[in-house]
Amino acid sequence: MSSCASRKRPALLALWTAATLAGCAGREAPKENVSAQTSAAAPAPEQPAAAVPLDPRLHQSFAEATVEEPPADWQRPPDLTMTGKSIGKLYTDVVALWDQIKFTAPTGKSLGYSAGLETDLGLIRIRLLPQIAPNHVRSFVALARSGYYDGLVFDRTIHEEIGGKPDARRELIEAGCPLGRGDPGYGSIGYWLKPEFNGDATHDEGTVGASHGEEEDTAACKFYITLCKSPYMDGSYTVFGQVTSGLDIAKKILSLPVRNDPEFPDSDRPLRPVVIRKVIIETEETDSGSPANGSKK
Repeated sequence: MSSCASRKRPALLALWTAATLAGCAGREAPKENVSAQTSAAAPAPEQPAAAVPLDPRLHQSFAEATVEEPPADWQRPPDLTMTGKSIGKLYTDVVALWDQIKFTAPTGKSLGYSAGLETDLGLIRIRLLPQIAPNHVRSFVALARSGYYDGLVFDRTIHEEIGGKPDARRELIEAGCPLGRGDPGYGSIGYWLKPEFNGDATHDEGTVGASHGEEEDTAACKFYITLCKSPYMDGSYTVFGQVTSGLDIAKKILSLPVRNDPEFPDSDRPLRPVVIRKVIIETEETDSGSPANGSKK
């Protein structure tokens, strides 16, 4: 009996061990299935959005956008403007403001700019066009915010026909000379802008562009407003704005009495130049570069 029992105990132990192992194996299998189901149900990790490439033209430094060596036959900038402002301080202010003038808002939307010219005769509003000439817009905004234009005048009006051709006619008013006279060789506070000619920019009524001398890279602080179509100017002058209201004010300035100036018979000097009392820059976030009508800066 004892011999039989001793033989049965190993057999029973073997059966119990096999059953235990089978039970353990049975309990582990669901864990593997749950893990597989969880893995299948988990969403794939999101990939970071591709960065939108920045237009390098919109982010040029002051040094990249300008020339600081005076062009041939140009005069040294005066020490003071006609309003008594220090040219040296204005230059320093423009350089300091340059990189602060952005064309993309933190939200990713375009940042539009407009300028309001408060004159003796009324308000002229201009939509600025950084998509065409970002560096000229940045320069104009920096000059305006530094107070450069406040107190300067519309120093020249031009009525001109070239060769008697109707499409080679121009009528425009000009402002921005630091001395308020529009003399050749003046018009800068110590830097000149590289041209930003654009084949899509046309000179229609109310076009705002950068005045320059005989050389195309001599544009600086002076600007003009055209008062008729002047297609022959297309591609030779940098366009950076468009009048949105106050064109009638610009036409009044063009029609004012002028003095006889034999040295510049086609460029009339007003007897009583109209003063730009203040230039106010406004900004607005836009989706399509529409005119800015937002916060004053």
